[in-house]
Amino acid sequence: MTTPVLQIENLHVTYGLGSRSLLAVRGVDLAVERGEIVGILGESGCGKSTLGMTIPRLLPANGSISSGRILLEGRDLTELSETEMRAVRGAQIGMIFQDPLTSLNPVFPIGVQMTAARSAHETTPRKQLVSQAADALTQVGIPDAALRLRHFPHEFSGGMNQRIMIATALSLRPSLLIADEPTSALDVTLQTEIVRLLMQLRDTAGTSIVIISHDPMVLARACDRLVVMYAGEIVEESTTREILHTPKHPYTRALLDAFPTIERRHTELPVVPGQVPPLWAWPAGCAFADRCAFTQASCREATPPLVDAGGSHVRCLLYGDGEVAPPAQSRAAPVPSVRVAEPEAQMPNGADPLVVLNELAIHFSPQRSILASITRRPPAPVRAVDGVDLEISPGEIVGLVGESGSGKTTLGRAVLGLIRPTSGSVSFEDRDLAKVGRRELQRLRSRMQLISQDAYGCLSPRKHIDQLLTSPYEIHDTPRDQRYSVEELLSMVELRSDLARKYPHELSGGQARRVSIARALALGPSLVVADEPTAGLDASAAASILNLLNSLRSRLGLALLIITHDLNVVGYLADRVAVMYLGKVLEVAPTSEILLNPTHPYTQALQAAHVAFDGDDVAAARPSLTGEIPSPINPPSGCRFHTRCPFRGESCDTDEPTVERVQSGHTTACHHWRTILANQAP
Repeated sequence: MTTPVLQIENLHVTYGLGSRSLLAVRGVDLAVERGEIVGILGESGCGKSTLGMTIPRLLPANGSISSGRILLEGRDLTELSETEMRAVRGAQIGMIFQDPLTSLNPVFPIGVQMTAARSAHETTPRKQLVSQAADALTQVGIPDAALRLRHFPHEFSGGMNQRIMIATALSLRPSLLIADEPTSALDVTLQTEIVRLLMQLRDTAGTSIVIISHDPMVLARACDRLVVMYAGEIVEESTTREILHTPKHPYTRALLDAFPTIERRHTELPVVPGQVPPLWAWPAGCAFADRCAFTQASCREATPPLVDAGGSHVRCLLYGDGEVAPPAQSRAAPVPSVRVAEPEAQMPNGADPLVVLNELAIHFSPQRSILASITRRPPAPVRAVDGVDLEISPGEIVGLVGESGSGKTTLGRAVLGLIRPTSGSVSFEDRDLAKVGRRELQRLRSRMQLISQDAYGCLSPRKHIDQLLTSPYEIHDTPRDQRYSVEELLSMVELRSDLARKYPHELSGGQARRVSIARALALGPSLVVADEPTAGLDASAAASILNLLNSLRSRLGLALLIITHDLNVVGYLADRVAVMYLGKVLEVAPTSEILLNPTHPYTQALQAAHVAFDGDDVAAARPSLTGEIPSPINPPSGCRFHTRCPFRGESCDTDEPTVERVQSGHTTACHHWRTILANQAP
């Protein structure tokens, strides 16, 4: 029997907080075989990242290993000195962090940083190190590698910076790679590309990989085996297929049930009630008992052991001696049922649109270079939005999807009147926002609100929640008899009234997002633009936000523009979807048409980049887009997608496709849409 690359035995990790010692990882046993990819799944606060940082011994100053062993190819890392560990990190254990910019020095070119990582562990001539670094960049799909070695981190996109980190790890050929949220905040096509590169590293170098994530669908793409953590313990472990097909622990079931799909649209998603207990308040017995739908009295008496349950290892009293006790109720805790009417039943026929975009263009002028100043040649504009037509009806939810750099957020800000159009128009309630006066624009802005992607960033850390919620009233001088109370606003978004006197940093990510929504509702808007409303949230917290938005549309008649890169979100929530690429809207259709019968190659590529998971089928990695999205400063001629399109023809290079009607409510801008539609399976 071969020795595992990584063997963790009864690991306990503590953090010192004043005079207290808080247990963050409790008795973890884990083995990773050579060439195996293992995923660690769980909510924030479950101990995933602590476990990942403990393996290379990168804990903060107040963290320590209180007991247990970490064996790397049979060598106990807990017994090594710091000097010995420096020789292990990088050469034998590679790390990929959530934000690559925290690992890349902004003042050095990437070539210097990549060669420095190699020279720290081996004596190789510099010329050879540079050549090997260029080869590594080529392997991860960065073109003109020899030239790009001289570029700085800020000159690359987020996805390319993550590829640089993978290339650095690849060049060192470690036996173990730990990737902590490697795809967080990346759009779906980049997520697929990063996962493909990790699998390529495993296949070509035999590297064992541990991927830490809160997103089960990211792990489904790459992992051979999944480990589910809760409150510092492993609660379930099995093959990826087994866990996604037949999850056994109530916590695993609840996480997967919270995942949005088009089949669940217009119904409320199950959520896990409560939160992960803090380190200083872990309960006796099963740590999940307070949130579990199947809790028994015995669950609170002692911590359940990890037992074999039909091919999985599960820490739950529902299982024992290899027998599975069938649950008597749903996987997740029950929630009040909310059903939202279909848009045809909700909006009267012939209703005037609430928002109308007509040939909207927004171009930004970049900073003039020294050469441009000398030659007096104006710099080429950034064509962020370039001729968009779109309507949003009262009470309608429209999803706006596309890769990063497509112009989605710029379009959303233009809808709110926060950016003045270069040409074209934005009309809200039959008023052209560029032609109204300042006072009238402020009145209209009270009718349209923004939910920002960064919930904490839009909440002042110096103010209590009640002050933040009532600040719109002060800005718009709202009469007191027209104001909601703080308690009413918190109740709208299903938050407790005692949170009113807390500061933003005292809230969870989901709570902060709800406060942002409550503040947006304070003035009674008819339109809300939600920019990535579930980004960075755990599955259960994201489900609760989607439930809330669905419920608010039903109760208040809100129109919503949902900006996201996640087709699963729009598939669950939106009535119609607009697909955007490089400043252009390429396809608009009802949600079911977009997901089931897309007629634009770009829409097909976005759909293919997603992992389909319906409880009966687990899809592996699928074909994805190749290459980077072109620069909006110099977009391609003709069809803007032709540089990446599998249907590219001669006309695509020179002739911009016109928007054509496929059927009622479905338009597309592609020369080959009829061929694509004819080739789709019935």
